[in-house]
Amino acid sequence: MTDPAFLYRQAHAALVDYRLPDARATLLSISENVIFRIDAGDGRRYALRLHRPGYHSAPEIRSELAWLDALHAAGMEVPLPIPAHDGMSLRTVRCDDGIMRHAVLFVWMDGTEPTPDIDPAAFDRLGRITARLHDHSRHWTRPDGFIRKVWTPDTMTGPHALWGRWDTVPGMTEPARSLIADCVRQVDAQLAGYGRQSHRFGLIHADLRLANLLVSGRQTRLIDFDDCGISWFMQDLAAALSFHEDHPHVSRWVDHWLRGYSTTGAVTQADLDILPALVIQRRIQLLAWTGTHHDTQQVRSLGPDWAGRTLGLCHAWTRGKLLHDIG
Repeated sequence: MTDPAFLYRQAHAALVDYRLPDARATLLSISENVIFRIDAGDGRRYALRLHRPGYHSAPEIRSELAWLDALHAAGMEVPLPIPAHDGMSLRTVRCDDGIMRHAVLFVWMDGTEPTPDIDPAAFDRLGRITARLHDHSRHWTRPDGFIRKVWTPDTMTGPHALWGRWDTVPGMTEPARSLIADCVRQVDAQLAGYGRQSHRFGLIHADLRLANLLVSGRQTRLIDFDDCGISWFMQDLAAALSFHEDHPHVSRWVDHWLRGYSTTGAVTQADLDILPALVIQRRIQLLAWTGTHHDTQQVRSLGPDWAGRTLGLCHAWTRGKLLHDIG
């Protein structure tokens, strides 16, 4: 349901448990989740996230919020969840259609979403921040009951893909299906060889694309941990290129990210070698996502050649030409 009046009713229902007199809600975006800006009568501002039904369970969302609280306590600029009067940050509201929807209120974070015209040097900052994030992940003791989705070939491009099946995307041809299937098999084999040792595989943001960054001056902040989960640490670099894997500056983005990451984090040759496989897997996952969202403005804005460019990237990867000049 995307009717604005319906969504505003949900937002106000979620705010009942907060002491925010004269709060005004402004609808900002309708995507996977629904985001409202909340202006309180005392001048404070918040962001309200209404979760899409049926994706994350309450324990999964509480786990995300636990990590955000820990990251904030460690001094990182990440979304800070606000507890309601009962001390709990997760609210659940019943929709007009009887469906229960989860909601979380966050402190407002200033900044603007960067565009692909971003200065490549900004990826240096992103690399530094991601290294801090990963360092925290490796040393943080997760609370009892912590549960997040696991991002592997099975859940990204395989039989249990959480964002949809790439082979059912509208317009898929047999040659395209054969090419992508070959890529998926090879990626799966390479990742099996790379392994899931704790220094390579753990809790990550998992969706650090440009849309989930806020830039303010020389500061870059990470937002939207909705898909944070268990995967390869280098997956956060692959995700940073999302939708723009064939941008002419992509190699510079990667080089700057690696330079920033390496100031505090370690990158091995094995990490560099696996990156193209992670990038093409992410692109195929996004292709599947466009199939389940084909009627949205976000997918239409990608242009009619996006699927064809995806096949071009698959061809480049099979020839060893995808990101061949990094490192």
